[in-house]
Amino acid sequence: MEKIFYGHKGRQSHKWHHYLEVYDLHLKRFRNTPVRILEIGVQTGGSLQLWRKYFGPTAVVFGVDIDPACQTFDDQDAKVRIGSQADASFLRSVVAEMGGLDIVVDDGSHVASDQQISFETLFPQLSNGGVYVCEDLQASYWDIFHNGGYKRPGTFIELAKQLVDDIHEWYHDTPPEVVNNAASLIHAICFYEGMAVIEKRSRPRSYYCGMPPVVSAT
Repeated sequence: MEKIFYGHKGRQSHKWHHYLEVYDLHLKRFRNTPVRILEIGVQTGGSLQLWRKYFGPTAVVFGVDIDPACQTFDDQDAKVRIGSQADASFLRSVVAEMGGLDIVVDDGSHVASDQQISFETLFPQLSNGGVYVCEDLQASYWDIFHNGGYKRPGTFIELAKQLVDDIHEWYHDTPPEVVNNAASLIHAICFYEGMAVIEKRSRPRSYYCGMPPVVSAT
């Protein structure tokens, strides 16, 4: 991903450097497959071109943005649809047009309520094995324009923290607050500076495996 990003000659894209390594870690298994990726937040359109280069010609690449000017980036690299990430009906219509969903990258408004609506709408539609990425979570700590704040309820940081408890629902008496049956649906939650990655994968209840005793050869 670093090679593609720093060698890119097309439209401009803005990413924190360490995001590139995270993308490779979680998304490289989708390369050269008909993966369906939706990016929230188009801005200058450069990242859509990067996803096309990264995932290859068979990928289904869509971007959504609230700014009508982004419609100009609807081309052979990606389809762009104009609407709000806080509009659940709009998001569902985009997923229907895509024919399903494997990856979400939320790089949109960074407003806490928008991020929550997007997650609540799109995570249930992710395929088994899909990945949900929410970027720039430093905004979760900012009150101005983002409805954030340190440990403020409703931010994506706090939502992701709650998911940690939710995936352990088999071991406590409190029902999951964010995702129903989280322990059966979420394989991993990974935190990085400014980013959370949630991997969806059906799994049975964990069980403890004891190692057989070691028998020395004498």
